[in-house]
Amino acid sequence: MEHLFTWNYLIAIYLFTAGLSSGAAVIASIGDIINNTDDRIKRLGAYLAPFPVMLGLACLVGDLHRPLNFYQVLIHYHVTSVMSWGAFFLLVFPIISLIYAGMVYFNYSGVLRKVFAWLELVLGAAIGIYAGLLLAAIYNNPVWSNPLIAVLFFVSALSTGLCMIIIGGKIWDQLEKKVLRRIIPEHLLPRPLSLNLDHNITRRLIAIDAVIIVIELLVISTLIISYALRPTGEIALGAIITGGYYLGFWIGVVIIGLTLPLILGIMELRNGLSKEVAHLVSWVEPVLVLTGGFILRWVIVYGGQMVYPILTFYR
Repeated sequence: MEHLFTWNYLIAIYLFTAGLSSGAAVIASIGDIINNTDDRIKRLGAYLAPFPVMLGLACLVGDLHRPLNFYQVLIHYHVTSVMSWGAFFLLVFPIISLIYAGMVYFNYSGVLRKVFAWLELVLGAAIGIYAGLLLAAIYNNPVWSNPLIAVLFFVSALSTGLCMIIIGGKIWDQLEKKVLRRIIPEHLLPRPLSLNLDHNITRRLIAIDAVIIVIELLVISTLIISYALRPTGEIALGAIITGGYYLGFWIGVVIIGLTLPLILGIMELRNGLSKEVAHLVSWVEPVLVLTGGFILRWVIVYGGQMVYPILTFYR
């Protein structure tokens, strides 16, 4: 008897890309609001935030049995429905974030930019939290029906969004030069600004990410304890912790996505690395975090369907 999953890898990609946009948007908007963050970080976060969630939306539409009817979710709202609120956030966020990115790129500094920075913050946090609430709202699923899933996804979103900014700081200058400034006439664009992140800024971001990773490990530990204390805890633990997708969880999430990046971050902060090794760490650490962030969503999506027959069918 073959177990077929209704929610496949496309849903995991959506949850991951929504987290990337959420983290980048929150970091960029907070930096803009308090105005004491390096300008390069704010700009990179604002520029990168709109696009991952657009890919995620494409995955959501592609996962529908009737993709051309996706607009039905957007026009039929129910105030008490988590999915309706999520559809609203996902519809509005790309528009707001694109406008905000344009304001940042063209150096607009009026009052309206502050308004959009606050909208970016609220909507960015909303799509990050909603990704977990979408699962937690399925109340009778032993794996998903836990509010800590939403907390875990949001903390992971901050970490992965920050790591996307670190990588973005390594490639944005060339991307702008070879793509954007070849498509749009030079006289319509502002003076080019280098967003290449120097070693000190990268170290600071890796240090912040190390703190977020510690928080994420604490949330995961609390989640495991909460599973163990529930009547259906054995089922949930068997799906993702002790059986089922346990290899993905322990190797992909805990070791690759959290422990190794934390160790690399601590090594970097001790300032005892050679220049070449430090440069390598500045690439490897964010790549590991991003890999673990995707595996986390994949494990949760598939592990939850192992124990929830309403979302699965057999043949």
